Amino acid sequence: MSDSKPLNTPIFSRSSLSRHDGDTLSEPFLYRNIVGALQYLTHTRPELAFAVNRICQFMQSPTTTHWSVVKRILRYLRHTPHHGLLIRTSSSLDIYAFSDSDWAGCPDDRRSTTDYCIFLGDNLISWDSKKQQVVARSNTESEYRALAHATTELI
Repeated sequence: MSDSKPLNTPIFSRSSLSRHDGDTLSEPFLYRNIVGALQYLTHTRPELAFAVNRICQFMQSPTTTHWSVVKRILRYLRHTPHHGLLIRTSSSLDIYAFSDSDWAGCPDDRRSTTDYCIFLGDNLISWDSKKQQVVARSNTESEYRALAHATTELI
């Protein structure tokens, strides 16, 4: 890992991981241990939320493909130690929210992933990335669910 090449993103934006990709790991303890640690890291590194959400879905039976995604995230972290939350003083108390979803992004159950981030002035104060509980029939429905999730957090 010390000689690894730098990466610009922790995961490919169009990656569609499935539980059937690759061969099952013979000893999944290391996978679960590292992914658990990455979950805590998302508290200060919000750009990891989506990638960690994706790999957490395969804790029961991780495969070699899932392990390679974990290694990609670790390579990204190795070369971006300066990233993180920066809280600045701001005279603005305006609240801004941004939300997004990927319609039917999971190839296994066809459910969408909802993401949002909320800013108070220039400071990021809340974010989340989670799989929607139902299968959306359209991209519009998926986006409305993401908007409702962000609105709930705002209220």
